[in-house]
Amino acid sequence: GALEKPSFATEEQWSLLQSKDAPVDESASAVVAVVKACAGDVAKDEAAEEVHRLRSELGRDACIVCILGGTRFLEPDSEELVKAMAQKLDAAMGPQAKFVTGGMAGVQEAFAKH
Repeated sequence: GALEKPSFATEEQWSLLQSKDAPVDESASAVVAVVKACAGDVAKDEAAEEVHRLRSELGRDACIVCILGGTRFLEPDSEELVKAMAQKLDAAMGPQAKFVTGGMAGVQEAFAKH
């Protein structure tokens, strides 16, 4: 899949989250378990390490903005809106802002290219 299993998720939980055929109740329970594990100490340590890495690479004083979104646009005006936001944010923030994506098609790609 496009996403990597975080260390705090079990194989069973990850399998449920990837399955289109899993019962909704089981999938929902897996989401709750993963979110609770994410809030634990291991996840906090991993998040802190990632923040440190990003700050080292992008600059201590950078305003780091994570761009998330779907791999396709569902509404006719969505792509135009994303492109306009990218241009306006870049113009307003300049080199102070650092935009981070997961490299996915759709919203992230459109933002990154504009």
